[in-house]
Amino acid sequence: MTILVSYGEIALKGRYVRNRLEKQLAGHIAHQLKRAGYPNAEVKRRYGRLYVEGVPWEAAEVVAKVFGVVHAMPSTETRTEFESVVEAIVEESEKTLGMGDGFAVRPRVVGSHPYGSRDVAVEAGSRVLAAHEFKVHVNLDEPDVTLYAEVRDHTAYVYSSMVPGVKGLPYGSQGKVVSLFSGGIDSPVAAWMMMKRGLDVRPLFMDQTPYVGPSYLERVKKAFKAVAGYVPVKGYRLLSAPMGPVMERILEGESRYTCIMCKRSMYRIAETYAKMNGLKAIVTGESLGQVASQTMANLYVLDAAATLPVIRPLIGLDKVEIEDIARDIGTYDITARRVEGCTAMPPNPATRSKTKVIARLEDDLDLLGLCAEAAEAVTPMDTA
Repeated sequence: MTILVSYGEIALKGRYVRNRLEKQLAGHIAHQLKRAGYPNAEVKRRYGRLYVEGVPWEAAEVVAKVFGVVHAMPSTETRTEFESVVEAIVEESEKTLGMGDGFAVRPRVVGSHPYGSRDVAVEAGSRVLAAHEFKVHVNLDEPDVTLYAEVRDHTAYVYSSMVPGVKGLPYGSQGKVVSLFSGGIDSPVAAWMMMKRGLDVRPLFMDQTPYVGPSYLERVKKAFKAVAGYVPVKGYRLLSAPMGPVMERILEGESRYTCIMCKRSMYRIAETYAKMNGLKAIVTGESLGQVASQTMANLYVLDAAATLPVIRPLIGLDKVEIEDIARDIGTYDITARRVEGCTAMPPNPATRSKTKVIARLEDDLDLLGLCAEAAEAVTPMDTA
């Protein structure tokens, strides 16, 4: 039994980059399979495909959740002789076709062989009809079952199941960033989306204790664990910055600017930490217009607090779209739970702040110095 692995964007890269990304993807698949309890997994690389051996078919679900995988196909291996390929397709049909089902045969012949894809499709289709005593029928447009065959140079593979992958690029292949990670619905989705694009994402939680309660802290730990399951590296940790003293100082200022100064302080802490550790950008879960700090006017003021690029993968999505992604990646049930929220939230937060006004208030409160201290005190959070 072999699990065929298809990838997408990697195939469009130049030879050197493609080779590097293929190696990374193969290594990540092997890592995730061993983590899932398949220590004998072996991942091989051949042009256009990766091949996973030494695992049962159900391991395809694990493979499909590795960033960069488009499909994972549990397949049966056979010889490349024409008769062997056709017989294997018929055998696959006997396992998957039911009475009255419509089917299609989709072969792909690669390399030098004395037959082509059409030859396999015609012969295998006829044999399948006969094997099922014509109680099934051909349906090329909307088949109930599609029977696939891939004939390579020396081996052929037959399958009828394609487990959809998460797609994207191999984790860590595009650089390192820090991500503001609160444990709410948005920030885990934002972090996951940038992981999918190949970034090594370092999640940073701003610990606002005593202005948040124990349930808030427990939620972020659980959200982190859900996202961390996708990360194919050892020792992945949730980072935490002590932001309580910063919040205490912010509350000495004008209450309507509490949220915008809080968020600007988070940006500064994240940026300082990033520069200390060679990270190149800040990822946030902001969606335009969703809350007071995410109006266009306030986003402009927020950006003025950072010199590093601020990446907002959710900026054009509405709440329903974000929640749908959260459900797909397994974080929604955790992050949608009601918790003890921030008690520093003002009743009427400003939605149209001005940079000069906020900067003057921050200078008066010496927030920059406190943010620098918080960044230097960032440590891994105990998520056990």
